[in-house]
Amino acid sequence: MTPEIVATEAMVSVAPVIVRRTVRWSECDPAGVVYLGNYPGYLLSAIYFFRRHLFGDAWVAQTDKGGFQTPGKAIAQVFKSSLWPDDVFDMQVFAGDVRRNTYDVLVRAVRADNGRDVFYGRVTSIVVAAKERTSKVGIPQPVADALRAYRAAHAPPDMLLDPKTWLPDAAVNS
Repeated sequence: MTPEIVATEAMVSVAPVIVRRTVRWSECDPAGVVYLGNYPGYLLSAIYFFRRHLFGDAWVAQTDKGGFQTPGKAIAQVFKSSLWPDDVFDMQVFAGDVRRNTYDVLVRAVRADNGRDVFYGRVTSIVVAAKERTSKVGIPQPVADALRAYRAAHAPPDMLLDPKTWLPDAAVNS
């Protein structure tokens, strides 16, 4: 008998990076809807897969070797629809803006069954010196080059680039 392998998360594409996730019952409230607090975890997990793919190593090991760290500076998520136990969704990962000391990673999550948007996410990381972790430093050239090359090959969808996407509806409609 072949053992059954049940994974709740796996990278299913590298061009662009797509991480497929299945919602577990333990991620939901008693009514069966995913707890709000689980969505940032989904977002960060997709970015973990992205960094590991793009740089070919665990990100922390890569940054330690390079003498820098990349703590989060900002996170934003916009929710488009709910998830329930056993729902399967895909997180498409894109490189956003690459600046002098910061860069963005963008995620669009869609239902695997019908392509309906689940959430949009953006994480901005700042590059700091590894030893003191308080002094910002420039993004190392190989990192910036890899992010820019990935973005050129896999352009983010327009809704992730529109500044209005990241504002609350009240701010957009006022």
